[in-house]
Amino acid sequence: MASLKKASSLSSSAPPLKQKRKRPRVTEQPKKGSFRNIQPPLTQGILDFLDSKNFHTMTPVQEATIPLFLQNKDVAVQAVTGSGKTIAFLVPTVQRIRQRLTPLLKHQIGALILSPTRELALQTWTVCSELCEAVQMAPPLLLVGGGRSGKSGGLNHRPVTEDLKTFHRESNDIIIGTPGRMDDILTRYNVLDVTELEILILDEADVLLFGRTVIDPTIASILNRLPKMRRTGIFSATTTFTSNKSVKPLLQRAGMRNPVLINVQVAANEKSRPVLSTTYTPTSLTNYYLVTKLEEKICRLAAFLQSHRHEKTIVFFLTCACVDFYGTAFQHLLDSTKSNKSNDKGEDNDAQDQDGLTIELLHGKLLQKKREKAMVRFRESKSGAVLFATDVAARGLDVTDIDWVVQVDAPQDPSQFVHRVGRSARAGRLGSSLLFLTEKEESYVDLLANRQVSMQELPEREKDDTMTPINDNGNIIPFLPKIRGIVLKDRDFLEKGTKAFTSYIRAYKEHVCRFIFRFASLDLGHLATSFCLLRLPKMPELREFNGKLKYFLSAGPEVDIYKIPFLDKARETTRQKRLAVELAAGGKNAKQIKAEQKKADQVMRSKERRKVAVDKGRNPDKKRGRNAQIVDEWEELAKEERLYKKFRRGKITKEQYEELMFGSLKTNDDTPKNVAAEQESSSDDDEDK
Repeated sequence: MASLKKASSLSSSAPPLKQKRKRPRVTEQPKKGSFRNIQPPLTQGILDFLDSKNFHTMTPVQEATIPLFLQNKDVAVQAVTGSGKTIAFLVPTVQRIRQRLTPLLKHQIGALILSPTRELALQTWTVCSELCEAVQMAPPLLLVGGGRSGKSGGLNHRPVTEDLKTFHRESNDIIIGTPGRMDDILTRYNVLDVTELEILILDEADVLLFGRTVIDPTIASILNRLPKMRRTGIFSATTTFTSNKSVKPLLQRAGMRNPVLINVQVAANEKSRPVLSTTYTPTSLTNYYLVTKLEEKICRLAAFLQSHRHEKTIVFFLTCACVDFYGTAFQHLLDSTKSNKSNDKGEDNDAQDQDGLTIELLHGKLLQKKREKAMVRFRESKSGAVLFATDVAARGLDVTDIDWVVQVDAPQDPSQFVHRVGRSARAGRLGSSLLFLTEKEESYVDLLANRQVSMQELPEREKDDTMTPINDNGNIIPFLPKIRGIVLKDRDFLEKGTKAFTSYIRAYKEHVCRFIFRFASLDLGHLATSFCLLRLPKMPELREFNGKLKYFLSAGPEVDIYKIPFLDKARETTRQKRLAVELAAGGKNAKQIKAEQKKADQVMRSKERRKVAVDKGRNPDKKRGRNAQIVDEWEELAKEERLYKKFRRGKITKEQYEELMFGSLKTNDDTPKNVAAEQESSSDDDEDK
C-alpha cells in the first residue's frame, strides 16, 4: 500500500502529460459537379464504372441533363460534338431500367435508343454494354443494318432472324439500333413487346427529326407503336431548341410533353457551367480556311499531310468515289506500309520520308468489315495516321486524339460542317480544322459566320506547310504526275479516277448553297486534270464541250487507253475476254476501240519515221511545204479509196480490209498482213491502170 501511495504521490507531483487529441475523421466531400452529387443518387455500380473511365466530374451537358431525366422530365438537348452527350443519356437510362420496381418479363424492352448511322449505334452499344455489365444487367441488343457478330460487337450483314434469335436467347432490356432495321422488326415480326417501354432516346435528332418539315415516315412508324406514357430524350449538336419555334411542333409529334429545353456550351479546359449558347462548334476548336486554285488542292493536301505526319488527321471528300481514288493513290505514294506491299509485287515505290504515316479509307460503299478494320488501325495508330472519309465519318466516330480535320471539299449541306469539324477538339481538348476553298467559293466563310461558326485564314507559317515546288510554267503540280504515272500503269486507278470525276460533278451540282457553289463557275478543265483523266468521259454535263476542255491535260494520241492493263491478273484476264467478245460482236464499242488503236498506231509509226530520219541525218522538224502536205493527204485518201473498191469487188475480205485500215496483225510467218496485202494491192493497181 505504501509503495502504491508513494507512486501515487510521485505521479501527482509530476506535471500532467499532454494527451494527443484525436482528430475527428473527415470524410472527403464530393467536388462540385461530381457524379456523386446527383439527386436522386446514382447506383454504386454506375459510379464505379464512371471512376474506372476517369469520369469524376460531369461535363456541362451531363450536369444539366442527368438530374432532369432521372426526375421523369422529357429533355431536348443541344450541345456541341464531343461534349459528353452519350454518357448524358446512357447513365439515366441504365439507372431507371435497373431500378424498376417490377422487373421486365421476357421479350419486354424498357428502353430504345435510335441513331442515324451504324457507326454511331455501334459506338453507343459499346459504352452501354460496359455500363450494363457494371450494374449486372443483360447487355443491350444492337439492331442495325449489319447486326452484331459475337461478343466483339462487330457488324456483318446477317438476316433479321439472327438478331431475333439473339433477343430470344439474351432477353435484352435495352435496344440500340438504326431506324430502318428497328421499323422493319416492329412491322414484320411480332416479337418485341414495347408495352413496358419507359425511355426513348433519339440521338443526332437533327438527322432523325429536324432535317425536314415533317417527321420521317420511318420514325413516325416507330413512334406510333410505342406507348405514350414514356420519357423521351432528344439530343443534337446543331438544332437550337430554345429559339427555333419551327421544331416545337415536331417535339410534340415525337411524344414530348412540356420538355425541358437545354442548350449547352463547353469551354476549353475549364470547369464551366451550363450556359445558353449560340456557338455550334467547341470553343477549343480553331477553324482555318485556305483559298487556293482548284488544280492545286491535291498538291497542297499532300504537302500538308507530310508536314503533319506525326499527327492524326481526318480528310473529308465530297463522294465515296473521291475517297476511293485519292485515298488509294495516297496510300500508294505516302503510306510506306502499303507502298512497300506494292513494291513486293514489282511496282515502283515513290514513297519517301514517310516516318510511318498510316492512311486508311472510310466511306459508305466500303464493306463493313473493311470499315471496322480501318477504324481499328486508325484508332490504335501511335504515330501519324490519316483517315480519308466521306460524311459517314462526320457522326459517331469518337476518336479523342484527332489533331486536324481537313476538308478538301465543303459539304453539300452546310449543317454537316459542324459535325465534320467536331471530330477534333473532343472533351475539351484542343483541335484544328482546315477548309480548302477556291476564289469563287470564298463567300462560304461569310455563310458560316452567319451560322455562328467562326473562321480565320490559315496563318502564313501554316501556309508554308502546304506549299510545294512547281515547274517553270507554274501550272504542272509535281504530285499529280506521280498519280498520273500510276494511272498509266494500272487500269484500276484509271477507272477509279473516272468514277471520282463523274461523281464529283454530280455531287457539286447538288450543293444546298448553289449560289456559292455554282456549277457554271466550276473549272472543269483543271478539275479533270486534278483527277488525272486521260480522256474525258461521256456525260451530259460535258456534251457541249465536244470532248475539248480548256486547261485539260489529256493523254496524247500515242496512249492507247484500251491497252492499259489491270495489275491484278485475274481482273485483266476477265477484261481481255470481254474485249474479245465486244470486238467480235462489232458495234459502237468495237469501232471506238479500233479507232483508238488506229490513232495510237499512227502516232507510233510517226515516231518511228522521225527516228529513222534522225538516224539518216535529216531534220524531222523542218517544215514541209504546203504542196507536199496536200500531195500526202491526197495519196492517203486515194489509198483508202482503192482499198474500199477492192473490198466491194470481193478481191479482199472484210477482215483484210479492217486489218489494212485499223491495224497491223501478224501472219503465221511473222510477216505483217498489211505489208503482204499492200504488195498485193500494188499489183492489182497496176492491172487496173
